[in-house]
Amino acid sequence: MRRDSVDNPVAVGYGRRGPGEQDDPSLTIAAQREAIEAYARFRGFELQEFFSDAAVSGAVPIEARRGGVALTKWLERPHPGGVVLLASRLERLFASATECVAYLGPWEQSGITLHVLDLGGAAVDLASPVGPLVRAVLSAAKDMEREQQQRPSLVGLRKPAGKPRLGEKVVRGFVVPDPDERFAVERIRALASEGKSLRLIAEALDQEGIPTKRRAKGWSKEAIRLILQRVERGDIRHLRPD
Repeated sequence: MRRDSVDNPVAVGYGRRGPGEQDDPSLTIAAQREAIEAYARFRGFELQEFFSDAAVSGAVPIEARRGGVALTKWLERPHPGGVVLLASRLERLFASATECVAYLGPWEQSGITLHVLDLGGAAVDLASPVGPLVRAVLSAAKDMEREQQQRPSLVGLRKPAGKPRLGEKVVRGFVVPDPDERFAVERIRALASEGKSLRLIAEALDQEGIPTKRRAKGWSKEAIRLILQRVERGDIRHLRPD
């Protein structure tokens, strides 16, 4: 349920620096954090956390960024007084207008208000008097994006052509790395190399609290068997270590 009034909201900040932006002093993570901290002090917000991603393209969705994932998980936690999310620029946070629209609605319902510093610190609040205008502009931009061809600068991302490989997931229409699944698969491979049976591997994963792909109640022998078969076929995403 949406809160009509928010008392003593906590603040969280996010910054992102893209590849090749090292030479712009205003786009360093340190500069973004400094600006966000100064704005939080000015507005009397308690800045509890600051998340960031360095050398990550703005075309990469939030859910495919390490810092972006940490941010969204933090926002999912209960914050009774509400949350103010601070970003220096809109494009530092979102990959597209489509993604922005997808997040702003649910965030509003959860009592999360976005403040963008380069908009004069004005809250991007869909319930404010200018909210309908903000929503209309973003929705129009989203429709324009849908008509455009995907930019060739999306290095490392691809459109799904069938089922994603192990260690991948589909986010906003693109195949991106899935760190949680990669960790689970590597753990399964390690246990299998020790000669553990399918049952013992499943029990070990459950005891270690490693979630399944679809958040089932627990791991099954059949799921372990299918994963090992896909690993044997080479149906797995191989990346440089993080």
